Amino acid sequence: MSRLYTGVASAVALALSVTATQANAQGLRGVRVEADTGISSWHSEGASTSKWGWGAAVGLDAYVANNFVLGAEGTFWYAPADNRAVPQSGGIANHKTFQEWGLAARAGVELGTGTLVYGKFGIVRNEQRKEFVPYVPRPGGGLNIGGATTPGYYYDHRNHSGWVAGGGVEQTVASNFYVKAEGRYSRYNNHTHTLTGLLGLGVLFGGARAEAEPLPPPPPPPPPPAPATQTCPDGSVIDATATCPPPPPPPPPPPPPAQRGERG
Repeated sequence: MSRLYTGVASAVALALSVTATQANAQGLRGVRVEADTGISSWHSEGASTSKWGWGAAVGLDAYVANNFVLGAEGTFWYAPADNRAVPQSGGIANHKTFQEWGLAARAGVELGTGTLVYGKFGIVRNEQRKEFVPYVPRPGGGLNIGGATTPGYYYDHRNHSGWVAGGGVEQTVASNFYVKAEGRYSRYNNHTHTLTGLLGLGVLFGGARAEAEPLPPPPPPPPPPAPATQTCPDGSVIDATATCPPPPPPPPPPPPPAQRGERG
């Protein structure tokens, strides 16, 4: 379990790094803050107990490509529950769960209707308390429940590491507000687990797509084509590459008028 826990922690750290990088490259979907409530089923000692719980989550989401979303989140969940079992070893086992802290990476697809469908995987820490109270013989026959001084009594109170996997749907309802439904499975390193179904209400801050690079300016228009023909001074139209004919010589000047007294 320790290797798995370390591997999951490394994957979550990588998701955090990639999310920060993609927030700069593709755009930030937003920083999430939400409140959650729902039901958890606590399984241990061969028994299970369902209790109402509440919690919160804080996360960061970024667009990876088009409508694909990658993010990371920290969670808190509190649904205290107590399982009591009578094992064959002759006593009563009480096993209680308290709060759970989690860190997870999540990935999903954002649909055009403001809906995000996602899956998540991460690590968790769960506070647990376990107590075993042996039976003691009753005078005259039968058994009584012993106490802390009874031989065989056992008490342990610690945090257990584990992993969590789940998925859900987020729906934008107004401006930056969203609602969500999520299911998740938490498995701890002492062979206990919790199944949780919850509803959440949250706010998304600071989302913005990365601005696209401006398009380059259009190229200048090509020069107009050279004319195929030309009009000469005499009004004739010839090919543009030909030479206009020389203008005709000017007409000769008129003869001078005859002088009086001159005879022809």
